[in-house]
Amino acid sequence: MTRQAPLTTPRLLRLSLPLAAGLLAACGSSDSDIDLIVDGPQLAVVTTTASDFTSGAHALVEIEAPYQTTDDLDAAESDISVTTYGEHIFKLRRFNLDTVTKYRLDAPATPVWQYSTLDADDSSSANPYDLVFAATDKAFLLRYGSDTAWITDPSVGANQEADFKTGELDLSAYNPQNEDGSTASNPNMAAGLVVNGQLYVAMQRFDDNFNLHDAYVAVFDLGTDTEIQTGQDPVLPGIPLPVRNPMALDYDPTLDRIFVVGAGSTFPSSDYSGGIAVIDPSSFETELLIDDTASTGSFGAMEVVSQDRGYLITSAGFANNTLVAFDPRDGSFYNSTAGQPGAVAGLSQTNLTALAADIGDRLWVGRGSDSNPGLTVIDTLDDSVVQSLIPLSRNPARVVFIRAR
Repeated sequence: MTRQAPLTTPRLLRLSLPLAAGLLAACGSSDSDIDLIVDGPQLAVVTTTASDFTSGAHALVEIEAPYQTTDDLDAAESDISVTTYGEHIFKLRRFNLDTVTKYRLDAPATPVWQYSTLDADDSSSANPYDLVFAATDKAFLLRYGSDTAWITDPSVGANQEADFKTGELDLSAYNPQNEDGSTASNPNMAAGLVVNGQLYVAMQRFDDNFNLHDAYVAVFDLGTDTEIQTGQDPVLPGIPLPVRNPMALDYDPTLDRIFVVGAGSTFPSSDYSGGIAVIDPSSFETELLIDDTASTGSFGAMEVVSQDRGYLITSAGFANNTLVAFDPRDGSFYNSTAGQPGAVAGLSQTNLTALAADIGDRLWVGRGSDSNPGLTVIDTLDDSVVQSLIPLSRNPARVVFIRAR
């Protein structure tokens, strides 16, 4: 794994989509790799949430020392998330808030527009979870509280809300069955990823009484926006997963594999039905790469940095987390003893809230705290700590990246 030096002059890079979607793109693409012209410093965009969940905001952090931070941007509710594309930041206000807000990087606290994520006939919160980009003018709005995802045009300007939604994807076939035999209201679409001209949507599938069912990934062709018959299930067209409660998707172009992390059932205690699964995007076949156990704890955030190195936050209970490293090729843990993975950089039995890798393959780790929240930066070449703490006003909940011109 090689480290790219910080960029100060224009240069053409080839990056995998999960990282590239957070950078300034010279042109949109639906492929798993995107050619980008980049000519400015990269910034972290961080969703922050108060420890008592009474407020939230977003922050900008420069990725090089002294890590200059612009915090507390457009502070409001706590149930939020951010994503980025090109020179824009998109904030999703989630349960019972139901909006997406667009900002320019040069005015990160001033909305360009804020549009609803509700259809006229929606009777409950759409709970928008993520905005997954295929191109500048095409992104998929995953609505956790609905059984339809929206096809959107995020490039529209102010006062063009009628043009924001351009279509929808029907995922109602994945609504699970309730205990009384009725059909649940939605399949809980929670994560999405674009790879090789296809959209992958992971669904957690809780029924209306919060019982957890087998998880699926639906696959759509970007050219036609129609669902692909993967041939992996006798009834449904999508991919049944060997893990439950999927939280995130990641893709490694060298291995040509999609990684799915599942938390399993975590309330009132873990049933260890989660883990990390791998999808072959050529055949849609799956395998269980890492199984969660009482020894490993349940799984949370995941980041695959390279073909031979990934990172995972494990949990032994609320705010009791450990950062571990694994080999994406075979699922083995680095620094393990008797099957127990060792902690990276001493981050064990502490509140870890987010993971993301920057353009230099440094790992950004969210640190939750009532009194001293922030971010720790780790060099993935040797797992040494680059910066022990970048202070923030609230707990970091998600970290993505954007590049300034």
